[in-house]
Amino acid sequence: MGSAFKVGRVFGIVIEIHPSWLLILAFLSWSLSDGLFPDQYKSWSTAAYWATGITAAVLLFATVLIHELAHALVAKRRGLDVPRITLFIFGGVSHLERQPSSAGEEFQIAAAGPATSLVIAAITGLGGLLIRGTVEQLEAICFYLAFVNVALAVFNILPGFPLDGGRVLRSIAWKRTGSFRKATRIASSVGEMFGYGLIILGFIILLTGGLLDGLWLAFIGWFLLGAARNEAAGTQLEGVLSRLTARQVMREDFRSVTPGTPLQEIVDDLMVGHGERAVIVANDGGVLGIITVNDIRAVPREAWTNTPAQAVMTPRANVLTVDANRPALEVLMLIGEKGLNQVPVLDDGRMVGLVTRREILERVQLAETLRPDDGAQEPSAAPRG
Repeated sequence: MGSAFKVGRVFGIVIEIHPSWLLILAFLSWSLSDGLFPDQYKSWSTAAYWATGITAAVLLFATVLIHELAHALVAKRRGLDVPRITLFIFGGVSHLERQPSSAGEEFQIAAAGPATSLVIAAITGLGGLLIRGTVEQLEAICFYLAFVNVALAVFNILPGFPLDGGRVLRSIAWKRTGSFRKATRIASSVGEMFGYGLIILGFIILLTGGLLDGLWLAFIGWFLLGAARNEAAGTQLEGVLSRLTARQVMREDFRSVTPGTPLQEIVDDLMVGHGERAVIVANDGGVLGIITVNDIRAVPREAWTNTPAQAVMTPRANVLTVDANRPALEVLMLIGEKGLNQVPVLDDGRMVGLVTRREILERVQLAETLRPDDGAQEPSAAPRG
């Protein structure tokens, strides 16, 4: 969601639009204007078809936004901050600052979206009935919104994690097992099976001649499959790292070289020889900077022998660092956001270690292998569809 752009704020919640939303908006407008409405209403002008189709598509996403706002407002009422909502190709996602603290809270937040969609469907369907035979364009929009919101509610309530139904399933499993992490694994497994089912069904439809419907269904299944796996992996990370700091996951035996060390020596002895992706450049115990694989790749290979480390290193003043007491989960998130492989750790301004992406993930895998499930956890962030 990093490339989404802000379009406004509602109830203090930032509303963002992902570029993929524009793609689906254009496709939906075309399919309504050139397909659905001409099939149902034969006497309109071309301009009327397009005006009605575009209006219906925009209003559909307005109802999706209302669906997400329902999640967000219930969450805010329960004390959870919701900094933003993002609209994208599959609908929308509400970004919660943390996961709900109880199964009941999870259930209420998850159920709010589908319930709101059903209310919207009832209102628009009744509106269509009241104006039937008067303004056909408005009637068509009302009936379309009623149908799609029923479909949206039904689809979201299916137990395909991380859909709303999958979160309801997790809340039930959480209540029964008393463990958030175990409940997440259960819901994620069901979500994966649901994703695989949609992919298989999509290919069956594709083979029977439904090219567009089959591809779209398989694409949704692939998306849900990945989302379920990511949610399970995120919960695993949060469960292990939530109690740890950068000091507890850092490497204290980081490699260092003097400013005049040739790049060829660094590559041969440390990077290729010992698998290091980053090396500290120091002089008399004082850290001057850091040199990474990317820094060396920017130098022609034939120049490695005569190029000293200090010529290509990133100076210490420009190196992103973290405090030794910073939560390990925040450090991992920072590494991911900045696209880094490692980050130096400071204690009172002195470098004391190096946190690497590879080793922190290996630490998580080891902890999960050795430690049994220990009950409910409260991750720090929780995107919700």
